Parts: sequence; C-alpha cells; structure tokens
Amino acid sequence: MLEMKRKALALEPQELMELERIITDEDREGAFRFLKKNIYRKFITSQQDRLKSHLDGDHDPVGSFKEKK
Repeated sequence: MLEMKRKALALEPQELMELERIITDEDREGAFRFLKKNIYRKFITSQQDRLKSHLDGDHDPVGSFKEKK
C-alpha cells in the first residue's frame, strides 16, 4: 500500500518550464503526460522502500505453525 503522507517534490528548472508551457497552452494531454512522467514517477520512487503488501507480516507464519504442533 502507498504511504499516505504529505510530500514535497522538487522540480528541475526544465520541468518548471515545461509546466509553464502546459499551463500557458492549456495542454490537457501534455499535463497528463507531465504528471505521469515527472510527478508520479518521483512519488513512486520516494515510496519504493515503503510499499508493502497487506500480506507481508512481521513474523514467520510457518515457524509459528510448527511451534504449535
């Protein structure tokens, strides 16, 4: 699952220029590509070590099962 926290992402100067162009041109498709390529990619990269499945446990279920026998 994604860690839901407030995040601050830094944009490079060329990304800011591209964002300004998108807003000036009212380019909807370009805005979606920009979000997917720049913002979402950076967000996922920042979450990489924090993504966990609800199936991942903190203990070994097989080991605890063997102990109960």
